[in-house]
Amino acid sequence: MKALAEFILRGRWQALLVALIGNFFPLISTATVALVSLCKGTKEGILIFLWVSLALVLIQQAGSENPLLTAITIASFGIMVTAATVHKIMASWQWTLIVIVLVAVICALGFGLLMSTSVTALVATAQQMLDAFKVQDSGAQLNIVITESMLLGIVATITAIGSIMSLMLARWWQAGLFNPGGFQKEFHSFTLEAKIAVLLVAIPIMGQFLPKSSQIWAELAVLPLLLAGIALIHFAVKLLGQGKQWLAFLYVGMIIVGKPVTLLLVVLGLTDSLIDLRSRLEGYLNAKT
Repeated sequence: MKALAEFILRGRWQALLVALIGNFFPLISTATVALVSLCKGTKEGILIFLWVSLALVLIQQAGSENPLLTAITIASFGIMVTAATVHKIMASWQWTLIVIVLVAVICALGFGLLMSTSVTALVATAQQMLDAFKVQDSGAQLNIVITESMLLGIVATITAIGSIMSLMLARWWQAGLFNPGGFQKEFHSFTLEAKIAVLLVAIPIMGQFLPKSSQIWAELAVLPLLLAGIALIHFAVKLLGQGKQWLAFLYVGMIIVGKPVTLLLVVLGLTDSLIDLRSRLEGYLNAKT
């Protein structure tokens, strides 16, 4: 990965090449745009974003892919430039994550307003796939009707999560090149201000009064808290000298068990913001020794 990051920063054409080829691999393309923006500035990041976007538009025009899918990819590149710039200026994961979520929501709403035909077509395709799955698995208790609001909420969620992961990968690359070990310290110390954490929890609680198909929009607010909870677990594992298998259990649990594990992580993130669990844990260990 270090060699890839060095290649990206070698020049504009190298970065453009990786950004284009990286579309065939998860996170690589968007992380490339983020890395360029972090290391060479917003102007250079915008240039890579524009060139890659032009290439994607030409590819879409030559094929039959739904334009919305291309627009989502292009929006992800734009979010990367914005998030990297915010992070570079403010040096704050809290505000960077909030900006990512807000911009992802704005982009998804924009798709609904400007690309309604493509959104409707994608809703129909997704519903057909879901109905086909129900036919194949007669035991599946699925009775979901996909609405445009639900689909766009899913788009906003996937875009936000992908953007967060891409920026983290870019910061890891950057630290590996210029400050080895720096990203780990940065991530392990990530927490949210108490008032911000409370506000982020209040949004999905109020969102329970929304129609069920629209509640996913409110649930987006807890993404920064979820990441804070994950950061706390990483910090605790390192502080306690535990093996990385515990982190593997965490991520497997998030995939297999799903909502209960993510909810626990959100609660941990909120609790850490309110009573500083990191300091308490360090104090407890120091007292024991």
